[in-house]
Amino acid sequence: MSDICFCNFLLRGKLGSMFRRNIQEGKWDDGPLVRRALVNDADAWAKIVDRYSSYVMSLLRSTRLPEAEQPDAFQYVFVELFKALPSMQNRDYLGPWIRQTTVRHAIRLRKKLERFTELTHEELLIDGSHVDEVEASERVLLVDLAVSSLKEQCQKLIRALFFEEEPRSYAEIAEEMGLSAGSMGNTRLRCLEALSKALRSRGVI
Repeated sequence: MSDICFCNFLLRGKLGSMFRRNIQEGKWDDGPLVRRALVNDADAWAKIVDRYSSYVMSLLRSTRLPEAEQPDAFQYVFVELFKALPSMQNRDYLGPWIRQTTVRHAIRLRKKLERFTELTHEELLIDGSHVDEVEASERVLLVDLAVSSLKEQCQKLIRALFFEEEPRSYAEIAEEMGLSAGSMGNTRLRCLEALSKALRSRGVI
């Protein structure tokens, strides 16, 4: 899979059914991070928050919650998630719990703020542009899951190449990873092929 394809497929097509199918087929696994977070691993908790931050914000916007209320609502969701982890029955995929908690809380706030007492969840989620944003966030979650399923070397390389805000040269990345500059091309190709396989197994590409 080329670099261009990898960057572009994030924004292509509808994802809701893929997101649900990955959960149903057991291909979604937050379990390792959750288990570490439960023994007070701060890095694991930070990774959970980082994984789901964009998703939560897209859900809050999809409910048309006023912008001024979104930071507190965002914090509420993750505080409740942290409190719920020890008693959560299925810790392998947090997405459904996060979606339900975020939307319900946003609806409660909107009812309180705007006195909307008769709107259902579905009636609130009517902004097509924000629905697309939610689906794009779900796509990013699936990409993160696929990357996390790779061997550690490939995880580090893929994240360095595609997920960092400031691009770096191959030489810098190779030095950081303890690789020779000459081996970067083959390593990159091998890791992209592994990622492509992981994405295909989840029906993303």
